[in-house]
Amino acid sequence: MKTLNETELYTLDRPTCDLLVESAPLMWKWSRNLCKPKPVGGMEEWAKNNKTNESVDACDWYHGTWQYLRILNMVAVPAWYEFYQATLTSILRKKPNALVLISACADYGMLATLHEAVRTVGAKPRIVIYDICNTPLEACKWYAARNNFSIETHCDNIITSTQIPLGSFDLIVTDEFLTVLKAEYKPMITKRWRELLKPGGSIVTTAMIGKPTTLSLRQGFADRARRLMASEPAIMKTGDTKDELLDRFLKFADFHTRHMLVDEHEIRQLFSEFDLNSLSVTVTPGECVNPTSSFQIAATRPEKG
Repeated sequence: MKTLNETELYTLDRPTCDLLVESAPLMWKWSRNLCKPKPVGGMEEWAKNNKTNESVDACDWYHGTWQYLRILNMVAVPAWYEFYQATLTSILRKKPNALVLISACADYGMLATLHEAVRTVGAKPRIVIYDICNTPLEACKWYAARNNFSIETHCDNIITSTQIPLGSFDLIVTDEFLTVLKAEYKPMITKRWRELLKPGGSIVTTAMIGKPTTLSLRQGFADRARRLMASEPAIMKTGDTKDELLDRFLKFADFHTRHMLVDEHEIRQLFSEFDLNSLSVTVTPGECVNPTSSFQIAATRPEKG
């Protein structure tokens, strides 16, 4: 397995930062109206289990703050993982007209990574995005319109939806969705991905390795956000005040939880019904644990069975 040296870790480039500065206030605005309570699932499911004094019934604390934390390079994004471009371009060269599913997203980050691979090989895929919340879908529509290409978006629970056509996708791609889901949901989503893929279709994804998110890790995350905010001038170009941003960062630190993967055995169990084409471990900047290690995964639904 390939393991990156920490000196090779991702750092934010200027064009990406500029786009985040532009989109952060928009996602904050959209989250006020589009993040709705859900009976099950969504980022608020994390927060409901935390013993805090604040009632949480929607995911606005997450989606409305995500872009600001991306400016500080504090939340997991596809650009942390060097394998996405090589893997996606390889698949799209073989299937330039692929039907592609983005299986949940925090914002437009996964779409931007896919778009880069599409442009690299000159592919013309049909891109469909499902998420349980409309806020990241709005961000994807904004990015697609800005770059003059078409996507389809659907607000639905990927695991329980009866609307997603089974056995239809050539490629499913998603960043860190496995660590969003609690342990009991992880086998459900890998089973679901297999059902959604055509025989020979591929899933490309990542998953952080680690332990539960403790109070001390949350405090460390909040302290780092406070420290980085003071040293990153781009954050103030968003038009928000330091007090406003700090309040959002502290709330995010209180609620944000990753359900980490334990080890390679767990990955192999989750993908036991797939052909596991590629499994590597890389070092990333990390979130509450900084840096951390993550799995990079590419698997295929067998042609038979």
